[in-house]
This record gives sequence, structure tokens and C-alpha cells, in this order.
Amino acid sequence: MSCLLQHPTGEHMDEVFDFMQDCDVAEFGEEDSSRDDLAQQWSEIDLSRDAWITYDQGGGLNGYACVSGAAEGLQQDIYILLTTTPAGIEDVLMKACLERARELRAKAEPGREFILKGYATAVNTRLQQVYEKFGFTRHTVHYRMQINLSAPLPAPEWPPRYRLAPYDPRDEQELYDLIESAFDWQGRERNSIENWRNLVLRGGRFDPRYFLLVRDGERLIAAALAYNEGIEGWIRQLAVAKDHQGFGLGGLLLRQMFHLFSVEGLPRVALGVASVNEKACKFYERNGMFRSREFIEYRKPID
Repeated sequence: MSCLLQHPTGEHMDEVFDFMQDCDVAEFGEEDSSRDDLAQQWSEIDLSRDAWITYDQGGGLNGYACVSGAAEGLQQDIYILLTTTPAGIEDVLMKACLERARELRAKAEPGREFILKGYATAVNTRLQQVYEKFGFTRHTVHYRMQINLSAPLPAPEWPPRYRLAPYDPRDEQELYDLIESAFDWQGRERNSIENWRNLVLRGGRFDPRYFLLVRDGERLIAAALAYNEGIEGWIRQLAVAKDHQGFGLGGLLLRQMFHLFSVEGLPRVALGVASVNEKACKFYERNGMFRSREFIEYRKPID
């Protein structure tokens, strides 16, 4: 197997994004990647060191990978087109990612555990095999939960004590505190406000109308943070304060988001949830969502 491995430049973005979309279609039957997310990722990494593309002898792009920062260490993304990428390209890309991860590990704080993680879909056995071949272990499984929308849905009726409002920048600290306290389950590392801000605010690329906050009096007690992706609504985070859980607020908030996206004419709403959180999976299923895709998260300590 021979390939031409090189680092991309900004001029390759459209070509790489089209390749990612082709990979999505091959695995899911539909496009799933966001060009805006790719643009943001590329703005945050060093393309000359953290990203790679491979070409066949005819000049056709047949592989892409990158390493980027993550709260618990590093994350790598590897894309191969199941229908046309020759076997072995994933090994080339994996070796490049691991070499770069070790370089970054050498610059990190001594004594701190440094993890490289990546994902493979349940249908992409080639990526699963390369992760396991290079010493990664399966950490958890993540589901994409989805509901299909065929017509506008009515807004749910909220008790008068609750007040709904879109996000305002002055809400940032209060919203961050709510998210972190609601997601404070055993084994989860607390996210810094800087990492959280980068994750959900997308460098300002979000619409405050889809960041919906719920207050009981003056206190923020629930929130749904979502994006209109054009092809679907994507709920990034949905949280209810612990002392307000069990009273139906989560269902009301979820159905409110279904309403918002359905009146925009979007065909579906989706979100991600870890398989270990079976309680959340059942909650979403009770509210009309189903498990449409499965992703395996792999992790490897970098020494």
C-alpha cells in the first residue's frame, strides 16, 4: 500500500469537508459533518503539525486525521471512506496521530495522566480494528438519540411559576454552574469554564434563541443549549438542577426544543448520550426519541 501523506493548509478545507461528508454518507446514509465546526477546529490547531491528509497516486483524497485538545488530554479524529480508501491508510494516519500525541505529552505537566481518545462508529469495523491494534481500549459507547419531525409541534404548557428566556451573556457564570452541578456524576471530571465556553459557545457561532433558560423566580433551574445545524436541530446540553429533578421539567424543556425546531421546518432533532447513562436513554425514549447511531469511544494513555 502506498499513499502520499501531507499536512493540509487552509486551501484544503473544502476538499477535506467534502471527503468527511462522503464518509458520513457511506456510514450513515446521510451527511452529518459541520463545516463551521471544522473551520473552528482548524483555527485552534497547528495544521502543519496536528492534521494530515492522504492521497492516492491519482491525486484523490482518501484519508484525513487530526489531533486536537480535549478536557482530559487529546482527541483524535480519523476519516476513511469505507467504499474506496485502501486498507492500511488508517494505520498510517493512526501512527501520525500517536507520534504527535507523544510530542505533546512531552510538553505537558509531568506526572499528570495524559489520555488520547478517539471514536469509531459501530458499523466501521476497520477503525475499531485499528484502535485495538494500536493498544486503545474501549471506554464507553455513546448513542445518538433522534426524533423525526414531520410537522410543527405545539409548545408544551408550562406552569406559571416558570419563566423561559433566551441566553444573555450575563447568564454565563450562572449557566456554567448549573451545567456542572447537574452533570456532577461519579467519575466525571469538572470542566473548566474556559473549556466549557469553547465547547458550547463555538466562538460566538450560536443563536441565543436556541439556548433556552428556565427560571423559578430569579433562580436558574434548567437549560437546553442547542444549535440549528440547517439539516437538523442538535441539543448539546440539557440540564435540570438536582433539587428540581423528578418533576417533569426535563420533559417540558425537551418538548419545548422539539417545538422550536419543528416550527423552523427542520426534519429532526438529535443529541448524544453515553450508554452508561441508561436512565437518560430511557428518558429520551419516553419523549419520542430513538437510538439512531452508536459510537465507540476508545482511550489510550500516552506515556
